[in-house]
Amino acid sequence: MDLSGRHSEGDAGKEMMISQALLTIAGDGAVKREIPGIDCYAERMVGAMEQGDPSFEPAMMGLYLKLHGAGSVYSPSERGILNRRQGYSCISGGLDPLIKAGPYVKTESVVADLGAANGLQGLLLQHLYPHRRTLQIELSSGMIRMGRLFQNALGINDDRVTWINKDIADATLESVDFVYVFRPARPSDSGRDLYRTIASKLATVRKPLVVFSVADCLSEFLDEYFSIFYSDGHLTCFSKE
Repeated sequence: MDLSGRHSEGDAGKEMMISQALLTIAGDGAVKREIPGIDCYAERMVGAMEQGDPSFEPAMMGLYLKLHGAGSVYSPSERGILNRRQGYSCISGGLDPLIKAGPYVKTESVVADLGAANGLQGLLLQHLYPHRRTLQIELSSGMIRMGRLFQNALGINDDRVTWINKDIADATLESVDFVYVFRPARPSDSGRDLYRTIASKLATVRKPLVVFSVADCLSEFLDEYFSIFYSDGHLTCFSKE
């Protein structure tokens, strides 16, 4: 499937769904108590939306980035694992992968976000394309706590989201149909070891699988059963039949 088109009517509709979801999260009382000043970001976005101002998209991205970075704390033991992995913390993948994921996330899909942070990306996938289960795999218990608030704000039932507080290298992926990952570690030394581990886990999935890899570092480690069907320098998409 050609993913190069970006400004279709369907894409605009998905962007509007995302914007409404972001406002719903930002307007939740529990979230507002955790993120001082979030109202300013939401009000800026609403004002631009109501006036049809071209600043709407930057304002929406400002709110998205503010929410995406919320709750970024690690315990000493979690920080130790992150450092050993040469890991990154809380980098945003943007909206484009969410919009492009539509044809590949089915109602029966199990979706995994590897290094989910506070889970905003996975929750937006669940909101846009309701599916069987989202696996939010994240090292930081603090970010998972924040993500549960986001989940409650969006009204997503617990049977559709599983929070897994562990190192990606220790996660089980045999059940997944779709994987989202944004470069969880620097691609050198122990970071390369992590990519090898992720690739070996994906190789154990014995059914069709799609991988959306942002700032991709997986391609050299995936086996010959994976092929790239889309790449634009930001997002690389793999499939295995």
